[in-house]
Amino acid sequence: EFGPNTPKGTIYSINPALIIILVPIVQAATRDVNPLVMIHYGIYISAASVFCLVISTSVTACVFFVVVLSIGEAIWSPRLYDYTMSISKEGREGTYMALSSAPLFLAKLPVGFMSGYLLQKYCPEEGERNSKTMWLIIALSTVVSPILLTVFWGYVSKKDEDDVKVELKDFDDENSVTEYMADETPFTEEVNESSNLVIQRKNVPSASSSRASNISDEDSKEIV
Repeated sequence: EFGPNTPKGTIYSINPALIIILVPIVQAATRDVNPLVMIHYGIYISAASVFCLVISTSVTACVFFVVVLSIGEAIWSPRLYDYTMSISKEGREGTYMALSSAPLFLAKLPVGFMSGYLLQKYCPEEGERNSKTMWLIIALSTVVSPILLTVFWGYVSKKDEDDVKVELKDFDDENSVTEYMADETPFTEEVNESSNLVIQRKNVPSASSSRASNISDEDSKEIV
């Protein structure tokens, strides 16, 4: 639409350049922020970038689009892997990482059909063009993800109370320790020094909160 002299390569290069610069800075500044919160903010910024092209289809608007998109990507993209690892089950980290990337590949087929149809209808090689309408449709489809995350935030961000451990340990012996869950159910953790494996055995739910509170400082240790 802008002609053969448009610096397309220069515009494309803005994204990797900003990612290289922004990712370390953003991650250092937000290392104490919950990964899911950063993902939430980041995808809103990335989705908002498309509206730059709804307002204008000039080269300047394209540059703003890439810049805003890159800022959002620098916020959410690294934290996606962080969040995936934080919720993955022990020993199944690879499966969770693969599933977190699956939507990206699954979306390629419908996105290809959609982009081809929209280009043919609203931005043909010859004839009248209405690129702003095309980008509006893309923008509306893009904001669905952040809006759904906001709507289901209470469910997505909810943590299983059974997985929350009281930060106390009752040392029974050198290689065995009894931990207390949020529901006061203890389980024994055995450390195999030869293989560095940690074995957790859930005990009969006979512990009470009074027992956990009576653990002395000498026999207790915070979970690291």
